[in-house]
Amino acid sequence: MRKSSFSNMSLQIVFVLLAGVLMAGAAGAGPVVRQASGANAAAIQSAVDQFRADLGGANNGVTSGTQPSGRREINWDAVPGTGLTQDPNPMPRFANRGAVFTTPGTAFGISGSSVTEFSDVNATYPALFSLFSAPKLFAPLGSNVTDVLFNVPGNQAVAAGVTGFGAVFTDVDSATSTRLQFFAPDGTLLYESVVPSWTGNETLSFLGVSFNAGEIVGRVRIISGNTTFGPDESGALDVVAMDDFLYGEPVATAGLTLTPGSGTFFRTGAFDIVIGLEGATGSVTGGRISFDGLDVTGFFLSCIRPGTIATGGQTFRCPIAGGLLSPGDHVLQVELQFSNLTRMRNAVRWSLVNSREP
Repeated sequence: MRKSSFSNMSLQIVFVLLAGVLMAGAAGAGPVVRQASGANAAAIQSAVDQFRADLGGANNGVTSGTQPSGRREINWDAVPGTGLTQDPNPMPRFANRGAVFTTPGTAFGISGSSVTEFSDVNATYPALFSLFSAPKLFAPLGSNVTDVLFNVPGNQAVAAGVTGFGAVFTDVDSATSTRLQFFAPDGTLLYESVVPSWTGNETLSFLGVSFNAGEIVGRVRIISGNTTFGPDESGALDVVAMDDFLYGEPVATAGLTLTPGSGTFFRTGAFDIVIGLEGATGSVTGGRISFDGLDVTGFFLSCIRPGTIATGGQTFRCPIAGGLLSPGDHVLQVELQFSNLTRMRNAVRWSLVNSREP
């Protein structure tokens, strides 16, 4: 194992890029999608439970800090209030669970425990909506768009990423009105999918997507229905509310940078992989590097060339020869563990285009 250090740190990483592994990587591996819709909670329960199993471990609730395994869930039901509760935009109420919400609209609404299903927004809504976990629902106000940003649970200042996200919806009538979009920490769109619809009112739908090739999700955009809360649902309007959110355990991405970032590259071009590490507060005690979901740290091909960041921190560079990677999509993920029991994790996805030079 090769050692380098900066300030009070001793960084120990074995970075392996074995040519045979790179050429045989699982290019183009897709996400794991769990989805269901139906007339009641029983119709989607199996898909929700499958998604929980995909994320793994227990529900870590409001436990502060990133946990070694597990997931987080939000069901809105413990929010006080017998009627509509309006939260500001951005909405940090669940930062202790590792999620903050923003919207292009004005605020967020959580339905009441007595005045339920947003009947105080529109008296017709209880005839449209149903509950997966009683008694409360969630929706953006002034927009049909919600952005979910992840942070280290209990520390909103530290951006984080997750391995998957899912949500329960109610009254998805249109096959195209409601969707989830998944973005990497560097802003690259990783995947998007519509939420399954079901005919009628008081229905429930679920969509959960997890990534098993190493992708990290830094933001999820939720488009819920095709109109804002307020009007009656008539004609082509599809008013949609949300219930439970489920997502992987948030792990810090801030301070760990991988270049080149996500994008498209030509196979003949040589490039440098650079790991940048800044702001860590403990010594590195372990780590894992994966390529297309395969653990490559057990192989040995040392290529790291350490460097120093002018503003503080360290870089680790590995030159990659042109033609080494096979065409297709590839994911590189780096995770580090520190002596203070914190973790950093980040990933990039490259699309390699086959090309030739004379």
